[in-house]
Amino acid sequence: MARTADSTAPSTDGTASELPSGTTPALILSVLADGPLHGYGLAKEIERRSNGFFTGSWGSLYPALQRLEQEGLIEGSWEPHPPQGKRRRRVYRLTPKGESAARHTAGRWRQFAQRILQVLGQVEEPQVATAGITQAKR
Repeated sequence: MARTADSTAPSTDGTASELPSGTTPALILSVLADGPLHGYGLAKEIERRSNGFFTGSWGSLYPALQRLEQEGLIEGSWEPHPPQGKRRRRVYRLTPKGESAARHTAGRWRQFAQRILQVLGQVEEPQVATAGITQAKR
């Protein structure tokens, strides 16, 4: 899953050329936490939620779906009756193990993003409440 159709060259305009390792499964789990979807629907929903930032080649989506299914985090089933003139679609949903993984993964990515922004000077250090007094964590 890439930002643009050509993700081979490093980006110099401040956009991502490749997603960090583990991003695609995290995005899939997050979207499926809101309900079942087929592969194309997943791709479009990730694109929508990112305001078009995650677009282009979705070549990593289906291998990631297969891995998540093998790990027991999601399960896929074929639509019983596709709309007339349409191909059958495989619909994916989280398993109970996947629901837990989705919550855990979302928390890890939130923490990761916050720390990156902190290092870049975009956010203040996390605050810790101590006896009713809020202090910067040192």
